[in-house]
Amino acid sequence: MRAIARDWGLSTAEKPAAACLSSRIAYGVTITPQRLARVERAEAAARRLLAAHHVHNVRVRDLGGSVRIEVDDHAVVPARGDSSLREAIQSAGFGAVDVTVEPFRSGSMNALLENPDTWRNA
Repeated sequence: MRAIARDWGLSTAEKPAAACLSSRIAYGVTITPQRLARVERAEAAARRLLAAHHVHNVRVRDLGGSVRIEVDDHAVVPARGDSSLREAIQSAGFGAVDVTVEPFRSGSMNALLENPDTWRNA
């Protein structure tokens, strides 16, 4: 794809790869346009609210009955103490769910496969 984009002169040819929004939704949780949209809204809000902390990685993980926000290590403590961040996530369409903040880790959703009880009833 990158070679084709370069041949066509597209500015996105060297854009870094980005994971699909569906990768933010836990295994066993139905992927719907509404779920994808609220993850997108929540991540946009989190990026905006955490901009002062110069975060690079922000992921909002839809775990079914809860939400996990993953951010760069240096932003974990400020994010955990930011009530406006929790409010923004809930306002993005998650409602009154538990919101936790953890360090960003690529592939973190795979850890749920080791403990299916954390998502099976979502």
